[in-house]
Amino acid sequence: MSHHRRHFLEKLQVQIASVGALAAVYFLIAPAFRPWEPGGAVVFVPMGDYGRLAIFACAVWIISACCAAMTISARPEGALLATIIGAAGFSFASGPMRMLLWQWDGHFGKLFALLVAEVLAMVAVILGAMVVICLVRAGMRRSFPNLTWGAPIPSAKTAESQTGKTQATHAAGAVVMELAIAMLLLVVTFRSTDRGQIAFALAASFFVASVVAHQIFPIRVSAPLLLGPILMAVLVFGFGWAGLGSDGNSNWYAAQMVAQNLPLRAALPIDWMTLGTGGAVAGFWLSSRMHETKLSGDKS
Repeated sequence: MSHHRRHFLEKLQVQIASVGALAAVYFLIAPAFRPWEPGGAVVFVPMGDYGRLAIFACAVWIISACCAAMTISARPEGALLATIIGAAGFSFASGPMRMLLWQWDGHFGKLFALLVAEVLAMVAVILGAMVVICLVRAGMRRSFPNLTWGAPIPSAKTAESQTGKTQATHAAGAVVMELAIAMLLLVVTFRSTDRGQIAFALAASFFVASVVAHQIFPIRVSAPLLLGPILMAVLVFGFGWAGLGSDGNSNWYAAQMVAQNLPLRAALPIDWMTLGTGGAVAGFWLSSRMHETKLSGDKS
């Protein structure tokens, strides 16, 4: 199979899986996870709703299994990208952060501490999805060896030929560069706390940052680039926790006016998980295809 045909088939599979997963989540699954309050934010740990968190995780893992099967001829990041895009349906169905702030009036320090825990719970969900994707792809590889994604184009310059030490150095450099570029872009793009603005700012910033970082540091897998949005989310909520205190005497105005103090506080953990990491994985996926096209010399 030619390089151009292989890339076309990969893109088609990822697009179909992404659209299907997003439609299924937004129209069929997400309504069951909406809070009782009209316009409430989709969060689990702050509400002590661990049962729904477990169901949410299982739903994402089922989606990841379906996406892995539908993108068998794509690289693993294609399945992960389709899974995260599908999970973004939960983010699109969520209400804004200010609804959560109203509910926690006077206890903002505790709220932000619980939001840090929520981010870590979301990380566990993503890791679980990655394990499911690996297991499904391994099973299908044994059953349908001719359909599975092949190795990248051989070249002494590709990431596949780099030593473990070189990969570790590139991974660290990619994360640092991704964070630096994403921070700069978020300052420019995060202009309000509207849900649409949040979605665009997180997805676009980490997408561009990931593409640039991977073009300079061509690492083998996307996992290091997932650290960018995760680390930033922990820092944002962590500083919110420290700045607003934990004694219940927080200033309502300081917490409510997130657009003036720190706009990123308006993004929920579900936003960082789906929109931030989704942008990072999409950037890695595109950059990997760009590297392969350059090495193949295929201009079609």
